[in-house]
Amino acid sequence: MPVIGGLQSATFEIGKYLSENNWNVSVITNRYPRALKSCETISGIKVNRYTFLANPFHYLRSGRIDLFFAWLFYKPMTLIRLIIHFNRIKPTIVNLHFPDHQIIECYLLLLIFRFKLIISLHGNEVERMGILKKKTLRYYFYEKLFYSAEYITGCSQYLLNEFQEIFPQNKSEKCFTVHNGVGELYLTQNIKENKYNHIFTATRFVPKKGLKLLFKAFQQDTDSALLIAGGNENELERLELEIKNGISLLGELTPAGVAKQLAASKITIIPSIIEPYGIIVAEAICCGSPIVATNVGGIPEVIALAKKNLNSIEQGVFDDWVMLVEPNVESIRNGIDAVLNNNGSIKDYMSLVPKFREQFFWEKRLEKYRSMLNSY
Repeated sequence: MPVIGGLQSATFEIGKYLSENNWNVSVITNRYPRALKSCETISGIKVNRYTFLANPFHYLRSGRIDLFFAWLFYKPMTLIRLIIHFNRIKPTIVNLHFPDHQIIECYLLLLIFRFKLIISLHGNEVERMGILKKKTLRYYFYEKLFYSAEYITGCSQYLLNEFQEIFPQNKSEKCFTVHNGVGELYLTQNIKENKYNHIFTATRFVPKKGLKLLFKAFQQDTDSALLIAGGNENELERLELEIKNGISLLGELTPAGVAKQLAASKITIIPSIIEPYGIIVAEAICCGSPIVATNVGGIPEVIALAKKNLNSIEQGVFDDWVMLVEPNVESIRNGIDAVLNNNGSIKDYMSLVPKFREQFFWEKRLEKYRSMLNSY
């Protein structure tokens, strides 16, 4: 915070939860964008921002000589500042989220200060680990950190399985799932039974999010407009896609704007090809939106959480309005048709929303995390 994103929201909620449970919490994060303050307090939690730059050889290959020399300056400078900071606060536990540009600093600090290390995996960083060569320095530091960690958490079992294929752990019991919760906006959003005549999705405009599949699956004869939030026309062109009749781009929406769209939409579509967790699925369910989502990654785990406390009749109602489909054009199109032509009462689905929401309160999702910390 105040940068908006799934990772930022998750770490903010975890920090807030720990603070409310009498832990003294402070945050270290990257100072990006540079306009952010180097230090401020957000919701009672002190946030310190340092400069963590990427691989210097990447800067050379891409012609960014300025960033290469910046790395030579900031890498040792940031480490010195971190050592001073750690010496002052002497942390008992460090929870490293999304291990990436900060792994060298974290490992050196671990050697100096001997704190308990928890590593939390969120998605894209595990994909990057998968293409690393084992003889690289980066792989070495990853291996050392994971070996030294007391616990390793993942936002889905799917993600942990992917991680353990890359870095097999001798003690698999130190790896466990902490599914993400949903922000308060989505848990308190007013539920609308009378939906607008449009289909909605909110996503990053990158290939793995499946927009190509959605564009091919969308049919104008559905008589429903397709509204897409999260990107612009230039990003769409990079995916080799063009806007056609019936499709509108909404650009980047605030969380409040997304929640309103989810509550009002006839269907929310998540057409992902790869999805470590699928927080948008949980947000849509909590806002009472019918859903068509691909059966990939962590999405089935989100669906299973939503259904956890439903009886057999309620599960039948749920399955009429929430469709898990394969990541291909035909399956997505069939899912859309099935929801649009559903003769069941949407009121029955809406009546279940409070039960969905119960499963996605952060307090509930972090029960495992709390029991883990109680061992210290």
